[in-house]
Amino acid sequence: MVRIAEINDPVDKFVAFIHARETIRFRRFERCDPPPWTDDPILREYRFTNIHREDDTVSQHYQKSIRDKYVECNTVLPATVAYRWFNRISTCDSLFNEPHRNGNSTFEEYLARNDVGILMEWIRTVPKPHVTGSFIIQGKMGHTKGEGVCCYIHDWCQKPWRELWKAWNMNPPLLRDMYAMVASEGLGSFMRGQIVADLKYLPFMKEVPDWWSWATPGPGSQRGLNIVCGYPMEQPWNKRDWLVTLNHLSSQVTPKLNSMGMEQLHCQDLQNCLCEWSKYWKTLNGWGRPRQTFKHGA
Repeated sequence: MVRIAEINDPVDKFVAFIHARETIRFRRFERCDPPPWTDDPILREYRFTNIHREDDTVSQHYQKSIRDKYVECNTVLPATVAYRWFNRISTCDSLFNEPHRNGNSTFEEYLARNDVGILMEWIRTVPKPHVTGSFIIQGKMGHTKGEGVCCYIHDWCQKPWRELWKAWNMNPPLLRDMYAMVASEGLGSFMRGQIVADLKYLPFMKEVPDWWSWATPGPGSQRGLNIVCGYPMEQPWNKRDWLVTLNHLSSQVTPKLNSMGMEQLHCQDLQNCLCEWSKYWKTLNGWGRPRQTFKHGA
């Protein structure tokens, strides 16, 4: 395999990175090969997220704990919001999978009583850290981080989410509209995008027109798109131009992936790949490095 660093065309180089990441996942988890799973020195040392967000460890825990469990139930909506607000497996295991009362989880008991005190009492028993370190999580001011997140989740759950869920089932929304509808104080743009990326896999959402084409940018994916386009890495984007350019990139990337035996990436996965590409590019050029490494090559 040609080393990524030796490829000149920026789109081909990006595609090679995507292919290399998927090859590592296949060798590691599907074939259970021993390390190393690649000859690329950066990919051997540092961890990058999978090309499909659904394959990541936290997303798979979410699927088992929330989406698969509540797929036919309106609980999936507030539970998804709460899961991504913490986005930490140990915290969410305690909130969603451990029995609280009468066989119900703490979150089920909270929804039944709509009592934020249940969440506050629970979070004080959960070992810290309560939230992910992967992206910035906001909690309501005047509280500890975990308690502040509980307050924001409670505020979100005062929205008419049951009526919203019923309306979605009758008339599935565009992803861009779902993104707007889940908005709430403390819930940033990136986190709303994560919630949409989870809920789009519900059965009634599979045929919405922008399922493949919609995404919202984060700082990393803006930098990654700049790199592929040959622009200055920190050049700002407006959301509309970013999305148009992302879809154009998708039209270039998809046939190249198909020729390698890989399927099309929807734009939310493609933007995630761009974020990881910016980390790889900075490492390649000596401008920084990812935080996560493989321990002892494992």
